[in-house]
Amino acid sequence: MTPSNDHDQFQQIVRAQPTLMRILLQLAQLHSDAYVAAGVLRHVIWAHLHGWKYEMNHTEVDVIFYDKNKQARAIEQQFADQLKDYFPDISWDVTNQAFVHEWYRTDQNESSEPLTSIDHALSLWPETVTALALRLKDDELELIAPFGLADLFELKLRWNPNLVSYAVFEQRMLSKQFLQKWPKLSLIEP
Repeated sequence: MTPSNDHDQFQQIVRAQPTLMRILLQLAQLHSDAYVAAGVLRHVIWAHLHGWKYEMNHTEVDVIFYDKNKQARAIEQQFADQLKDYFPDISWDVTNQAFVHEWYRTDQNESSEPLTSIDHALSLWPETVTALALRLKDDELELIAPFGLADLFELKLRWNPNLVSYAVFEQRMLSKQFLQKWPKLSLIEP
């Protein structure tokens, strides 16, 4: 599948998810620079590729944005509360990526460098298929996928070595039970 076909298919699958589209619309109204990210996007696509219907109720949705303004740090919980008011059956994890370096620690207990953008943040996430962020802007879906969509559509679980160790990746793989939950998924060894 070519990259543009992956992108087109991604958009078609997302647009067929009414709850996700309502979330993206509400998100655009609350914070135009915020993105739905990570697991929920990965799971929507994987469920489609497995021929399963993906229910978003009682799931966690990651929302990310980037704002260096110190006052923006305080809005994470307020923003999550607003989303919870609109979608009470969803667990919200809202993170301003501009301040992740202040609390994130590697498995060697080292702090990470300050992130410079959403793209930079995504480029450090543990799996290539998790490094996804999507927003609705002017009725168009705007996707950031620094590693492309090939691994996602080919059901390949691949470690991203840019920040986390392989041991952290393995622990995430086990705790999230990727291979058990998604039988068509294949692990790509480093």
